Amino acid sequence: MASEASLLETEARLSLFEPAGMAGDEDGWQKRKSAQTRITVLDAAVRCLAEFGYARTTTQLIAQTANISRGAMLHHYATKQELIESVIDYTFYKRMERLSREIRKLSEHERIVDQAGIEIFWTGLLTSEYEAYLELSIAARTDDELRAIFEPKAKKFDVIWCEEIASIFPEWDDKREKLQLAIDFCIAAMEGLLLNRAVWEPRERRQAMRKLVSLAILEVRDGDLGDRALAR
Repeated sequence: MASEASLLETEARLSLFEPAGMAGDEDGWQKRKSAQTRITVLDAAVRCLAEFGYARTTTQLIAQTANISRGAMLHHYATKQELIESVIDYTFYKRMERLSREIRKLSEHERIVDQAGIEIFWTGLLTSEYEAYLELSIAARTDDELRAIFEPKAKKFDVIWCEEIASIFPEWDDKREKLQLAIDFCIAAMEGLLLNRAVWEPRERRQAMRKLVSLAILEVRDGDLGDRALAR
């Protein structure tokens, strides 16, 4: 079971990416209603980005998907830029919240020996939140305005993400440099697998790749692979 201190640390990290205008249980009905409308808009924006891509995702399309008037949406997000900023935060928030929640459900054996976190990370890449994040990441390469918004947020998320990984995988406490190596390797390998999943057939080929990632991370943690990779 996660300690209360660890859970509070996770909540604090998540709060850094909670979209503006959200409401707590103690807030009044009007504020909670406004917050729910914002969530509806953000969920619609995520779906649009995942399905139609950044170039074709307009505020009008998002409003139609959210089933609200464009005027009502503009009341909460006056510009597309403001909305995209919140969408980026929202995708980060949803991804980290899901990973933390699911990892904390694992037994120590599942987490440390079975490396069940690999499959949890993989299924997280198959969500609409990650599809939207990936679409924004790719679009930011050629869109200067989007890149100016996306890259600073992505760099901030990378730092907080690694802090959270260290918190939910305490078996790496005395191996922080190796943990960073394992995180970077896992992200690079699994995102590459994601981008090639429609090409790499049959399904067993993709499963073998994830098993290889798991075995490599175990070797980084418990063997000499990490030392060899980090040797200067």
